[in-house]
Amino acid sequence: MTVDKLTPIYIAPANPAGKALADLLRQQGYNIASLADNLKQGQNIINNSAQALPGAIVVIAAGSFLHAVAAGLLLRGFNKSQLWVADSSANIKTYRLPLSYRFKQAATTAITLVFNTLRRCTPRAGYLYYAEDFFDSNVLLAYREHRRQYPQEAWLLGRKLRQQITELQNDSHVLEGLSGAGFWRCLTAKKLIVDHEYTGKTFSLLRQAIPVTQLWHGLPYKALSGNIHYPHVCDEAFISSSEWFNKHIFPKIFRAKQYLALGYPRNDALLQPAEQRDWINAEPLSLLREVQQDTGDIIVYAPTYRDWGDNDYPLDLAELNTWCKTQRVSFVLKFHPFISRKFADAMRLDNLDQLQQLPGLPHIYLYPSGKNVYPWLADAKALITDYSSIAYDFLLSNKPIIYYQYDIEKYRELRGETLVDDQDFITGSLVNNQAELQVELVKQLAERPALQHQKLHYLVVKMNVSSKLAIPAIVRYVRR
Repeated sequence: MTVDKLTPIYIAPANPAGKALADLLRQQGYNIASLADNLKQGQNIINNSAQALPGAIVVIAAGSFLHAVAAGLLLRGFNKSQLWVADSSANIKTYRLPLSYRFKQAATTAITLVFNTLRRCTPRAGYLYYAEDFFDSNVLLAYREHRRQYPQEAWLLGRKLRQQITELQNDSHVLEGLSGAGFWRCLTAKKLIVDHEYTGKTFSLLRQAIPVTQLWHGLPYKALSGNIHYPHVCDEAFISSSEWFNKHIFPKIFRAKQYLALGYPRNDALLQPAEQRDWINAEPLSLLREVQQDTGDIIVYAPTYRDWGDNDYPLDLAELNTWCKTQRVSFVLKFHPFISRKFADAMRLDNLDQLQQLPGLPHIYLYPSGKNVYPWLADAKALITDYSSIAYDFLLSNKPIIYYQYDIEKYRELRGETLVDDQDFITGSLVNNQAELQVELVKQLAERPALQHQKLHYLVVKMNVSSKLAIPAIVRYVRR
């Protein structure tokens, strides 16, 4: 069975693999209408069958997500006959949802029924902080304070963890996986506190049964999927650090009964002296002081992850090291975990769990990607980023931010329109190459321009970014 090249085709999912397939099929003469996705929303992306052209089909890019995407599209009104699949060579064939996936769906339905029945019969006790793959800073820091203040109430549950945090090893309230104890805490939890969106069946089950407080992990510049596309989801509360975002941005992305600007736990470090910061899962204060003494005050470079795969950041490290030596500063790189591994391999670094001084480049350091950089960021003389939400957080420091947007045209082409205008994101210098970057750093470190200081203050006021400690307020709210 073949596809007529005049047939309107939607390509799923709306990720780099889907976009690459769309380009390939378009080159072969197929009639590509746009993208389809069961999760992401945005310009030129449809999410349900009612949005599709008459007679259209959906071709799904083959991959580990194939069956989940297909199942999601079926739930959104597409017929089985509309779903097709294409391999990496763009060979299109009809799609069949495997019997094994249907069995898994039936098992999920049965487990959900049992869990909800048991939960109705068990008393409520305690608050469950939850994460998958890794404990991010907001959940981890909020849990720590809750546990300090009320030792018997707070529990921390991690599933499929890929990290080891030394400070948690002797904590009896830290649970891994849905073991007996983990399952019991899910049954009895008064609230579930998270800082990411998880799409797996386990979290979906828990979310429908337990009131969720979403701490999220940043004020976004770039487009997000959120959970607005799940009509059955409505969390108890969504917490951020900005009244403006809670009014104008987040309600379009996340479903919640209320939006609270209590702040982000990770931002507390930016408001505290070093001795008061929580250094859990961060490189220690003693090491920070050693770096400052040996090679100078730190500048942090924290670029966003490019999900289309082009993450070769244009830095001449030898030239940069010479510049840092002349300026008597230390350059700290904080990369996405995937990029950090590639970079470490290229530089022949052997320990990604500790701060690494680059070989032959003593003023440049690679910060562990799985650790919290905010206690160090609080001491930074300047931040260099591009499109990352870390820029909004760093406003609280009242220090220079330089936006190294060397690929802005490609970024906008591939990621689409941003959630906020540049005038509501950029407060400092915008540079496109390393020469401009180094010139602006010299200016900023010597004497910060008054205009940039005014723009920062204006943005803090407009966004109404919380400058109060977030963690105590969040613990009070959770216990309310």
